[in-house]
Amino acid sequence: MNSSKRFSHIISVVALLACMSVSSQAQNSTASPYSMFGVGVLTPKEDAAMAAMGHTGLALSSGEWVNISNPAAINKLDSLTFYFNIQLKAYYTHLKNDFDMSSVYSGNIDAITMAFRTKRWWCMAIGYAPYSAVGYEISDTKYISGTYDQYSVSYKGSGGLSQAYWTNAFTFFNHFTVGANVSVLWGSITKREIAHFYSSIGGEDITNERKYTMNNMFFEFGAQWDFNLGHNNFRFGVRYNDKRWLHSSYDQTISNSIDKELMHDDVTSFNDRFQVPRSYGAGIAYTRNRWLVTADYNYNEWGSIPNVKFEERTHFKDNYSVNAGFQYTAGKYGDPFYKRIRYRAGRFYRTDYLKLRQTDLKERGVTLGLTIPIGNSPNSLTISYEQSVRGQDVSNLVKETTKSFKIAFNVKETWFMKSKFD
Repeated sequence: MNSSKRFSHIISVVALLACMSVSSQAQNSTASPYSMFGVGVLTPKEDAAMAAMGHTGLALSSGEWVNISNPAAINKLDSLTFYFNIQLKAYYTHLKNDFDMSSVYSGNIDAITMAFRTKRWWCMAIGYAPYSAVGYEISDTKYISGTYDQYSVSYKGSGGLSQAYWTNAFTFFNHFTVGANVSVLWGSITKREIAHFYSSIGGEDITNERKYTMNNMFFEFGAQWDFNLGHNNFRFGVRYNDKRWLHSSYDQTISNSIDKELMHDDVTSFNDRFQVPRSYGAGIAYTRNRWLVTADYNYNEWGSIPNVKFEERTHFKDNYSVNAGFQYTAGKYGDPFYKRIRYRAGRFYRTDYLKLRQTDLKERGVTLGLTIPIGNSPNSLTISYEQSVRGQDVSNLVKETTKSFKIAFNVKETWFMKSKFD
């Protein structure tokens, strides 16, 4: 591929990344009522193959797909190949509490990545991935103080944080790789509270809208080391990021359906009040013949992060996750496509960074997936499925049962190859 064509590919990806934050807001990426707290529901940075193996990936590396869960995990990329991945997500969530139940479904662009090897010892990737998502609608009824008159209140939230990242991985002595990831973390969260007064008590709606906008640079580091014992391959991976402040601003507008705007506040300072927590992770992977088995552990220090949103008394707490999965490859390159399908499965368990009504929130789930080759080309289609349960339907909490799909289109194109004529 000539340099002008490579440059046009990079420009196209950069332009697409610039549009990702706009398109990701077109539809909610979550329907969880728990997303009303903090920065919302956290979203793992991963590709569909990792999601299908129980959200593992810290110790995995492959020349077939781009693993973005660990900055050091892109070290197996082919030196003559340009990798491009675009990923879509669709989900169905059933919500249930002591009094009611409902169902929500939606979909969105989930991630986009391009990667290539620049030197024998140096691999690079750039891309986009969500960091958190906010999307909820809750209805309630309240009494006017000192009367028997009631009014209804609607709570709605949208937005979340996104990250555009640049990853570099450097390999030493063929078996040890270190990686660094530089991200731009940005986004906004809008919370809208609408009081609907009936005609007998005024007949107007009062809306209180609060918007929090955040951004800053974000740094993440990782390493991988592998060795062989006979036909057995072992790989270890670690990942770390330090606590990081987010530059923040706050905007509040109170209005009604009769006189319009009643109050506007855009001067209250929230700068450097939101934070991303310190986080650690470690994983191990074992490969023999056509089998791959892996497990991860992640820990996040949310307990040291203050919750500074107005009218939120929820405290954060440290949380962790345990993940495990496997992959089976039916055949090898050159076999018919149905023999080259990769099958995956996994399980995961994670605690939440929220504690509500003296109850620790937990999530557990199972995952399945496969990668289907596209004809005789090196391109492929990866599909992952997840079924998870979060929360509980007692103590006025909500139990969420979610079924989600991720579909990733993996494109591999030959680069850096020159034709030679005798």
